[in-house]
Order: sequence, then structure tokens, then C-alpha cells
Amino acid sequence: MAILNGIVSRMKGSAGQLTFKAVNGQTVVSEKVTAVKNPRTPAQMAVRTKITNITAMYKGIRPLLKNGFENKPIANSDFNMFVKVNMQQTPVYLTKSQVAGGACVAAPYQITQGSLPSIVITGEGRNAATNIFVADLTLGASTTVAEFSKTVIDNNPDYRYGDQISYFIIKQKVNEATGIPYCQFKANSVILDAANTEKLWEIVPKNGFSSVDGCIGHSGNDGDCAFAWVHSRKSNGKTLVSSQNLIDANSKLSNYQGDAAFLLASTSYGVGDGAFLTPDGNTENTTVVGGNGNSSAGGGDSL
Repeated sequence: MAILNGIVSRMKGSAGQLTFKAVNGQTVVSEKVTAVKNPRTPAQMAVRTKITNITAMYKGIRPLLKNGFENKPIANSDFNMFVKVNMQQTPVYLTKSQVAGGACVAAPYQITQGSLPSIVITGEGRNAATNIFVADLTLGASTTVAEFSKTVIDNNPDYRYGDQISYFIIKQKVNEATGIPYCQFKANSVILDAANTEKLWEIVPKNGFSSVDGCIGHSGNDGDCAFAWVHSRKSNGKTLVSSQNLIDANSKLSNYQGDAAFLLASTSYGVGDGAFLTPDGNTENTTVVGGNGNSSAGGGDSL
């Protein structure tokens, strides 16, 4: 039995390894869990192996994604949001040695979230095209930014001068010596400007700004990759963006998805032998403190 007197019975919050909270008029004192009994249960491994590639992708694309999540809570960072939205995507699994070697697999993750209408994509893989109409204008080496801008604004009511269209591409590579996958990240953008006489393809890549069935689309062969277009606007000092996912054009992606990939990844970390009915983690040593300062503890410890 433990006896707690005076002010202790009215405590809330934490003190050292103890946590105090009020429950039904009594103060419950619990020891903090300082160790996890089995950090490699299948459920834990599903999260661990899933988050590694998301983190690797964010690390590479981070310099290009500032303000990419328009309405994130004050306490959240772009990283928090990137992980949150992409934990719901189809998992990509990496082994422990691959992670240690800096592995990254280009996957169709969500890269922006905002209030502008999303750019709708038709077609699959490298044959994708946007719903940004350019009508009869055939984008070519002589097309100027001014010509491109006028055509976009004349044919797409959601766009205005001063808006930006960005093109992201993540190219999938494999280290020939180690076999570990890695990515190269790049983005280009054009601001819609009626006075800019620069050539469009000198600012943005041809493969991301070609005419496909009267719309902006992808052409050419970038190899294994993932890519996306993003519409953004500066309004009252705030950056507005369209919500976009990368488009999968990566033939190597399937090698890191599915049950076989998960088994390989989880085994590399060491899968625990957790059972469904066996509680995972340490049981708290809990003390209930009455209003008179007396307490009872199952462990028989005294404070």
C-alpha cells in the first residue's frame, strides 16, 4: 500500500516517471512506459516499413514543396502533412539495408494540398495529359511565354495572369554497384505573363509542356519516373495551390510493393512473435488516490 498525503492528491500532469490525472473524482498515478516490450510486431513493422520511403521522398523533394500544403494546422509542418496524406497511399517497402544505403522509390504520392481546382489528368504513365487546354496552339520551340500564357488564360477560366504552372519530375535510378534504388528530383515553372517574349521551352522542359490532344501533356521518354503539374497563385500574401498526386510511370515500383516486398522488408528488421491476444508494451503501474490522500497500489510500493 502507498500513502499519498496533502497536495499530492490534487496533482495533475507529470513529475519524473509519474503521471497524475483526475478520473471520477480520484487522482490516478501511473508510471510512464519507458520501454516497448516488442518493437517488431507485424503491426509495428507495417508502419515502419511503410514510412521509410515516404520520408526518403520528402527529403528529396522538400526544397520544392515549401507552401505546398495550403491549410495545414499551425502545429504541423509540411513534413507532417506529407507523411499524413501519404500513409494512406499504396505502401512502398524498403529493407533495412536499402534504407541505410539511402534508398528511394518514385511513387505516386500526394505532393500538394490546397484550394485551387486540381489539374485533372487523363491517360496513364508517360502518356498522361492535363485538362489545361491550349486549343489550336501547338507548343513548339518558337512558342513564347506570352503566347502560351494568353492561350491558357483564354481557354481555362481557372487561370489568370500572374499564376504559376509547375512541373515536377522524379526520375528513378538504381545504383549499379549496390542495386539500391534512388531518385533524382527536379521542378521547373512558368508564370503566366502577357509581356514575356522568352521561349517557353527555354524555361520549362518540352516533355512536360507539349501539346497532347489540345492540352498540356507529357511527351517523350523520361525513363522510369513519377511526375506532376501544379497550379499555384499568390493571393493576399498567401500561396494557393492545387491538390496534386504524382503520376506513376515507374516500372520498378512494383518490385517494392505487395506481400512479398513487405515480408522481405520486415524480415530485414526482425519480425517479432507478437500474438493477437498478448498485450504489447509494458503494463502501467497504476495507483488510485482518494480525496483523503490515501492510495492503493497493486504492486505494494510506497511513495
